[in-house]
Amino acid sequence: MPERSSGADEPSWGQRILDAAILLGGGLTGGSLLALLQVPAGALIGAVLGAMAVNRLADVVVRRSQARSSPESGRRRQRQLPAMVRIVGQILLGVLAGAQLDGETLGLLLRALGPVIAAVLVMLGCSVLLARYLVCRHHVHPLTAVMAVAPGGISELAVAAQRQGARMHVVLAIHMFRVLVVVLVVLPFLLFITGG
Repeated sequence: MPERSSGADEPSWGQRILDAAILLGGGLTGGSLLALLQVPAGALIGAVLGAMAVNRLADVVVRRSQARSSPESGRRRQRQLPAMVRIVGQILLGVLAGAQLDGETLGLLLRALGPVIAAVLVMLGCSVLLARYLVCRHHVHPLTAVMAVAPGGISELAVAAQRQGARMHVVLAIHMFRVLVVVLVVLPFLLFITGG
């Protein structure tokens, strides 16, 4: 059964708009900054880090103001984007992926179908083992574990994990680490040894 956040009071419409503005503002700032600095995958990584940073900062501000009025309050609340923003984001990701596919790409896939199937099976096997490890050793919910170790793009997996009800912070943390290792360690190493 999918994991859902525990029952907290539903935020008002004004609070939802403020939450969206906080998250989008932080994401836009972080993504723009790392893209301007030409960090590999900087727009995506910066958007995640920027939204996370402003979310935590907003939590600190809210907790401090609530602690003055009521010491028992100040509980952390998960901010989310409105469903329409998430749907538009999913459509944009789909358009971006679809724009990359053409007849030549599909022809290459058909010509290399055997190795592609073998690679997919190996990756899925490794993903099953890693998910099992997270569940047994670290008590991660099975759905979250599967989404956290599944091969694929961070944005697509984040959207899928959110729709399925997995714990987004676990899924994003693991995929962010994977993307950072690939972009900042593996890619420069491969370019160095191949002379690229």
